[in-house]
Amino acid sequence: MDITYNLEVEMAGDAIVITYLKDRDIAVQFYSALCNMRWRKINALPDDQRIIEKLKGIDSNIWSCSWRFAGGIIADIRNSNYNTNEDYIHFYCSGNEGDVSDIVKECFKRMGWEPCPWDNNE
Repeated sequence: MDITYNLEVEMAGDAIVITYLKDRDIAVQFYSALCNMRWRKINALPDDQRIIEKLKGIDSNIWSCSWRFAGGIIADIRNSNYNTNEDYIHFYCSGNEGDVSDIVKECFKRMGWEPCPWDNNE
């Protein structure tokens, strides 16, 4: 059973995220939270499946993306819902990359995701 969780897909289909992203400042907060951060799907797999994946060196409930891709996610959601005509560069390097605001943390937790910071060795 191979299951891969995708925060991008969940964000694009979540009415609350879409509503938050209408506000440019909050959209930047979501962008920043996607950068320099891994996200883990909370209790995504049963314990036995999680152990099997760990033994195989797989962690399918971890999701991350590049800064450019993060900017594209935010721009695409805003374009689809608010006709903003943006692309990744409207968010790329907008500051605070890796910071997770309370709004984003609460929203992603509601969706079943938690931040999983990179180890210093990675």
